Amino acid sequence: MAQVLRLAVVDPNERNRDSLKRLLLGMDSVWLEAECSRYEFFEDIARQSQPDVALVALDENPARAMELIESLRNLFGCSLVALSRSSDGELILRAIRAGAREFLTLPLDEGELEAAFERIGHSQVQSGSARQRSGKCIAVAGAGGGVGSTSLAVNVGCALAADDSHSVALVDLDMALGDADVFLDTIPDYTLADVSQNVARMDFSLLKKSMTQHRSGLYLLPRPVHLQEVSQVGADDVRRVLGLLKASFTHVVVDLSKSYSELDMAALSEADQVLLVTSSTSPACGTWCVFRCRSTRSRACGTRRAWS
Repeated sequence: MAQVLRLAVVDPNERNRDSLKRLLLGMDSVWLEAECSRYEFFEDIARQSQPDVALVALDENPARAMELIESLRNLFGCSLVALSRSSDGELILRAIRAGAREFLTLPLDEGELEAAFERIGHSQVQSGSARQRSGKCIAVAGAGGGVGSTSLAVNVGCALAADDSHSVALVDLDMALGDADVFLDTIPDYTLADVSQNVARMDFSLLKKSMTQHRSGLYLLPRPVHLQEVSQVGADDVRRVLGLLKASFTHVVVDLSKSYSELDMAALSEADQVLLVTSSTSPACGTWCVFRCRSTRSRACGTRRAWS
């Protein structure tokens, strides 16, 4: 899930659009960024969401759909896919000439759709138009309890969110004792358990609605409220959730537990950077430090420390 294709869909037919949406939400290789029911609004939506692939249904108004494809073909390197219940050769030719990269016949077959996305992804890489969409994942771990790893994770997240060019998510993975929500003084409506149970049906809008936004701009996905919900979240769920978050945010900060459980190891496998917070074992030195670079020796207490 490190790399996914972001999609935008336009189809005035609500039933067909819902059917397509259900199919797309079950695919790991794509992320439904936006959907639209009006041809005249879709270009603005595409400019805002900047999808990798735009799927345009032709049947409701073929002439207007062809005009839309023509206007979108040079938009942000976006690849276009035309959809229709008709397999008429003339219609296919018109769509290809207008700028469609692929033409698929409805109802869609999942295997055929995945093959089309694979061809598009390969073509974008070959042409150099593929864009790096994966956000950076930073895991914050503590060498013990009470060393300030949650404080560091929260402050790193808020500091990153202070930059308007960043979108940042914080995930509290201390499933039993996590208190990132307390640090941020928020009362979340949904938790990691809620999102992991519905992740297959999530789109970009629903994912953000399932998270709590702090006034700093940081989005929080807290631990489950009830201990019995902890068993509902597995390692694969964590990987899936982090993959979707990385596809949606520029930075994802994960506050690990101190048990280094299977969930923590799954998060570490998805992390691009790991910050390990520790403290000196000497009573004379109560400071804490973050191990990122080579070790040096502290003159104050003789313990080994590291400085970034």
